[in-house]
Amino acid sequence: MRTFKQQFAYVLLGVCSIVTASHAQEKAYPQYEKEKAIIFCMTREYVLQHQEEPAEEDLFPKCESRFAKLQATIPYNTYKAVRDKGYMLYKDKQSAELLEKYYSILMGNQ
Repeated sequence: MRTFKQQFAYVLLGVCSIVTASHAQEKAYPQYEKEKAIIFCMTREYVLQHQEEPAEEDLFPKCESRFAKLQATIPYNTYKAVRDKGYMLYKDKQSAELLEKYYSILMGNQ
């Protein structure tokens, strides 16, 4: 009987750790969101500043630091809630402000 209780406790502990790990992953930006944000940042910088002459330095570190600032400023759960609403012709004020802040950070305006 004691082994059944121990096994049950281990199974319960394992399930709790899996749920906790998946919840923790939900709070952080996934890799594809990071790549998407950095590509947006780099594309914008190269299109606006380096169409005529090549860039003298790699812009990846600059865009990566902007993403780090974005990650520290806007929690992924908040961004994901707005992103999952899909396209809205008339955005509510909170969603519009969040998206404006998101893109402002990636564009280096903040």
